[in-house]
Amino acid sequence: MEATYDRSTKKCRAAGAQPGKFGMLPAAHCRQQPQPPQSISRPGRLRQSCLLLSALVSFLLSISVSQAQSVEIPAGLQQGKPGTYDLLVQYSEFNEAKSGVRIMVYVPGSVPASDLSDRPAIVFFHGNTKQRNYYRDSVGYMTSRAEQYGFLLLSVQNWWSLGSGDVQGADDSRRATNLVLHRLKKHSLFDPERVFPVGFSAGGFTANLVFVKSLNQFEEDSISLYAEQMEEVSEDEVVEHYYRFTGGLEMNLFDYAGFGSFKGNYYQGYVQMNPFVEDSQKTWNRLLRDKVLYIAVGELDVERVKKQAPEMADFIRMYAKVEPFFKIYPGEGHALTEANWKDFWALVEKTG
Repeated sequence: MEATYDRSTKKCRAAGAQPGKFGMLPAAHCRQQPQPPQSISRPGRLRQSCLLLSALVSFLLSISVSQAQSVEIPAGLQQGKPGTYDLLVQYSEFNEAKSGVRIMVYVPGSVPASDLSDRPAIVFFHGNTKQRNYYRDSVGYMTSRAEQYGFLLLSVQNWWSLGSGDVQGADDSRRATNLVLHRLKKHSLFDPERVFPVGFSAGGFTANLVFVKSLNQFEEDSISLYAEQMEEVSEDEVVEHYYRFTGGLEMNLFDYAGFGSFKGNYYQGYVQMNPFVEDSQKTWNRLLRDKVLYIAVGELDVERVKKQAPEMADFIRMYAKVEPFFKIYPGEGHALTEANWKDFWALVEKTG
């Protein structure tokens, strides 16, 4: 599903798009500019009034965004004290997670608080389950790795599987994760240049989605195109304006160092480039060429994953001209094994 910007009409066109579906450009981004009135008296004064009104609207929108989303960071977590912390991210515009997205943050006792800022953070998304406490109660295999390998762990409710099955639920998990990471970053609890979303099975798809959709795809040309269409927006305001209706910058953007998909699903239709980007291959290459791109599948894996995992790797090769780490593990079925983890962690170590 491609969306393109037409210079001649100054409109966005999304082929096959359905309003309200995941991954679509919000209507406000593609609206046709209103025609000016036939006659305007005192144009200078009117323009000044419009500028003041625009500034007021932007200010009110920023207030509404901050009021609509919330998460509390416990004092112990702020100080980097070892233990388990259960966070609740609430946002009035979540698609599936109407009760909020819960995230368990695990601070390993094996890493002194003073050293946390030099250690990676791993964001884990569970597979297909309807158990809403799985993220906290059934991830001992990840907390033990956090202790052994020395990283901050965030285990996140995967609302793709916990909700109705709509992939918009995965985007709820994405935005909640990004917000929490920005808040934790202020307390120096991890190395912000070494944060990796990972997941198993359905969580592998969510990890890939979180990684791709959270990278800032805007560059000079796309910023100019957006500002040209949205005449009231300066180039300095473009990125913030683009995300104003979906939670703002902290919910939508985080510069991840890569991702790990352990026997994960993949659906290319939900991995889309910003419609204002004219040279998508150049942009994909810029975004992915220096990242950790880990994709695992078992020789005896379930049929769907045996088909979809290679498709994920092929997408990266074709559209970004980058070679991911893709491996078929002999004799393995549908499970996250220590062999998978060690290969992924070896890639993480190289980023240190």
